[in-house]
Amino acid sequence: MKKKISRTVTPEDNNLTLAVFLKNRLHLTKNEISRAKFRENGLCINGERRTVNAPLKAGDLVEVLLETGQETSKKLHASPAGISVLYEDADVIIMDKPAGIPVHPAGGKSTDTLANRLAYHLRNKGEDSVIRIFGRLDKDTSGVVLAVKNRAAATRLEYQREHHILFKTYLAVAEGIPHPKNGRIDTPLAPDPKNRKLMCADPIGKPALTHYETLAVKNGHALVRLRLTTGRTHQIRVHMASIGCPLLGDPLYGSKTAANIDRTALHARMICFRQPFTGEELQIEAPVPEDIRRIFPFPF
Repeated sequence: MKKKISRTVTPEDNNLTLAVFLKNRLHLTKNEISRAKFRENGLCINGERRTVNAPLKAGDLVEVLLETGQETSKKLHASPAGISVLYEDADVIIMDKPAGIPVHPAGGKSTDTLANRLAYHLRNKGEDSVIRIFGRLDKDTSGVVLAVKNRAAATRLEYQREHHILFKTYLAVAEGIPHPKNGRIDTPLAPDPKNRKLMCADPIGKPALTHYETLAVKNGHALVRLRLTTGRTHQIRVHMASIGCPLLGDPLYGSKTAANIDRTALHARMICFRQPFTGEELQIEAPVPEDIRRIFPFPF
């Protein structure tokens, strides 16, 4: 998708060079400025192409073409099944993923994943672009999923993720009650040597940190809110199992069956981040699904 940003020069920026303005006011990276220089009309002042050394004066309109919109995901099959959009602007889209559908096609065979549905949504709006989904959820996990419409936004959100500005909170139903009820699980994780598709606690694995808070207790189950400092594969599921409280319905790390839910009881409840270009703080929530509300009536 094409991405252009513009800004009017204020009196305090009078006589700055374009290069300094791009770096200090628009917060563009060195690579973004370099790529824009070589695009037709990539760097313009008042509609005319200029070099990075050009001086600015108050009232000038600076325009930067960050992406041409030539990259697309046309090979990705578009599924008309529909998505639930929680928030959308020119740079990002937040969706509420239902349990039971994967985020991405597996081996190129799946045609009804969240990515396929998103492709249909964007093409229907005339916004065909590369599908960039931030933070994959397991097939059984429901809740918020962030997708980015352009590379420039993705770069900024990756920075936010690395610095914990972008983060998610989760709700889970655990078998058993954590002790203490609120705390942190700081246990390294690594692939299970007996089954490489699984993860396990391993003192020489990669660092993994999960914060949890018990919100309610009922019939030997706990409703837990979680926030990850790291993002390892199956981190919540393995960490909760490691303290004797596996997630209800988890076929890999807990009980294979549960009478009151037919999937792993995990829901990505909220995502927090800053809009990559305006800096607006956003907190987007996904409604708690019916199968979890049957176990723990809301609100919480």
